[in-house]
Amino acid sequence: GGPAAQTDVLPEQVTPLPAPVNSNNPPSVLQSDTPRLNPISVLPFELMEIVFQLALPSLDIMAWDWDVRACHPYMAALYILRRVSTMWNDIVDGTPSLWAVICASFPENVICTSLVRSGSSPLVIYFPGSWSITPAFREFLPSIEPHFHRCSSLALRIDSELVDSVPSLSTLRVVALKICIDVDPRWRPIDVIPFTKEIEISDEALENIRAVDFTQVPMDWTRTLEHLRGLRTLTLDGVYDDTITHEQILSALAASPCIETITISDMEIGDPPLGLCPSMEPISLPHLRFITLITGGAFTNGLLRRIRPSSELTKLEIRPKSFPPHVATSFWHETMVPWIPVVQRLCQSSSGPAVHLIHRTRCRLESHSGDHLSLDLGDLSQAAALRWIQDVISPVTDVEKWGLELWAYGGPFGNDGVLETIQTMWGLTTIIISPVNRFFWSSLEALFNVLGQPTTDSAGTPAPKSTFPTLQKLVLHTWKWELNIIMEMLKKRYSMRSLYRHQIPDLALDLSTLEPSSRGRRGTIISFSDAKALRELDGVKEVRMGWARTQPGILAVIWDEEKSVPAWGLAYEYVQAACWKSISGLKRSSRALREHTSGAEDIHGPLSKQMASGWLR
Repeated sequence: GGPAAQTDVLPEQVTPLPAPVNSNNPPSVLQSDTPRLNPISVLPFELMEIVFQLALPSLDIMAWDWDVRACHPYMAALYILRRVSTMWNDIVDGTPSLWAVICASFPENVICTSLVRSGSSPLVIYFPGSWSITPAFREFLPSIEPHFHRCSSLALRIDSELVDSVPSLSTLRVVALKICIDVDPRWRPIDVIPFTKEIEISDEALENIRAVDFTQVPMDWTRTLEHLRGLRTLTLDGVYDDTITHEQILSALAASPCIETITISDMEIGDPPLGLCPSMEPISLPHLRFITLITGGAFTNGLLRRIRPSSELTKLEIRPKSFPPHVATSFWHETMVPWIPVVQRLCQSSSGPAVHLIHRTRCRLESHSGDHLSLDLGDLSQAAALRWIQDVISPVTDVEKWGLELWAYGGPFGNDGVLETIQTMWGLTTIIISPVNRFFWSSLEALFNVLGQPTTDSAGTPAPKSTFPTLQKLVLHTWKWELNIIMEMLKKRYSMRSLYRHQIPDLALDLSTLEPSSRGRRGTIISFSDAKALRELDGVKEVRMGWARTQPGILAVIWDEEKSVPAWGLAYEYVQAACWKSISGLKRSSRALREHTSGAEDIHGPLSKQMASGWLR
């Protein structure tokens, strides 16, 4: 506690600097043989404690996704600080707030040490619920029970049969409360889950909470929602209680004007209104940054009608379920109107959004780089969903900076209105089809037919419109056929360029496969001359082929010298081995490949045996 305790050296070792011989020429510190203290070591203990707290990992239980080791980095960093010097060790051990983390996966001696050194400081208690530690739950609780009243943040994940062992939370003054009850998925809704008691928490304790995350928690939901006020985070998942009303949840939000995160998933509640009554005032949440709604369509509709979008919003995830058709149309064209500027801003702040057409029913708009956007328009027809996306995204698209990607799964181009919508969609720069196989061949032919038509009208009309006016890239995953159909389509598309009113951009083709062919399903080995002819077509700016994660764009052919034919079997055997066997097996396959390979070609020139083996690696 005295001055001597604030140094890393004994007092007698610190000697004053010698008096300078010439006052105009003081000796340099670097020239002095006197031990110097590190500048941080002379800071007052109080400042050092603050520095340590800022340097340690965050203790936000809401950000921990039930990882057993989520708070281990914090404790590891704390022990590293103790080892820097004797003084730092004393500061860390003498600062109770630094030891206020109790995790069930910590060693028992660490838990006991933390409970002692934390003194009377508020505790962060974390029980992540894992098969390796869940049996110890009944032993863990008694060990911390004398200190339970100090808990300020509690994260508890347990199996449904252990709910009876949870002590009453009524005496706690927690600021953050996160509870997840693991139940058998067959036990839904809540009235058939075999809970014998509810989680007990008093009204006063509820009013003190600022962050709440409840997953399948048995409790008095009507009373709970009445007393949740001033929240910063609200996460509800798996609440099956038809006694909860739409207005109760909205009241909790209205009483929390500083809320930053709203996540509501898989809820079944009673009577959410489908429209907005004139008497219902909009709810302004100016600090809202994240909103995720993966729940009933009617509830989603009623909630978004009342909430006003925030300029701070950086995550918008909307996946409504079970929309009646007329309500779905009203939702996207009326309820979502105030949210359109948010959708446009999130698209602009990312590297570009992507539309996913999944089989013949689903349509999703996503953008994950930068800010997060995910809208599931599955209750609209795919054509109607694409028209909505076109109306929202096309006005803000800058194809020089970013464009819209279209991912097609399961042959959606045969659906009514899909091709008619996308062929004139401004800002659509990439089409990715995965997988390409015989089951969806008719859908692919329909796309090629439209791509082969350079304009929507005949070339002799006064103002023909270009089809796919901004398309720059076509990706066909798992292509297994000759290139004739692709070459014919491209010749038609670019044959009359001089007559187009609007120039169509050149096209990059990617025929790379996502994985090696399955055993017994041999694909066509495309000859180098055909690939070269494809690359030399007018309008083709790039061709990528092969299956290579580290060197995309390589076209490799394994050649059998004895038979003078492409050795597809060898290619399959060794690619399959390189992908799925162990490291030792991969090395053996690579050596065998080098022994059997006598030639390979690259779309840009000769490909050596060494590169062929490197391609496998």
